[in-house]
Amino acid sequence: MRTIELDGRKMDSRVKAHSYIKHVLALPEHYGANLDALTDCLGELNDVTIILTHGGAMLNALGEYGARLLEVLRSAGEGRTGYLFRESRG
Repeated sequence: MRTIELDGRKMDSRVKAHSYIKHVLALPEHYGANLDALTDCLGELNDVTIILTHGGAMLNALGEYGARLLEVLRSAGEGRTGYLFRESRG
């Protein structure tokens, strides 16, 4: 299982968050840069652990949208194997 780290400090606007996520997770060119598209793309990832660091910085910058983004990352693994999401305090 590969491990990918997402740094919440690099997600201080919606545009930057989706651009960063697309780059780090190597999402396809047709990625729609919204939460529905992220949900779809995360559902296609296998054998991956995503670790979010500095999630508080992301939440502070994005507010309610950040909370919704965090929920998408958390819920992507529900009912399936091959995807794990963790939050790091570092």
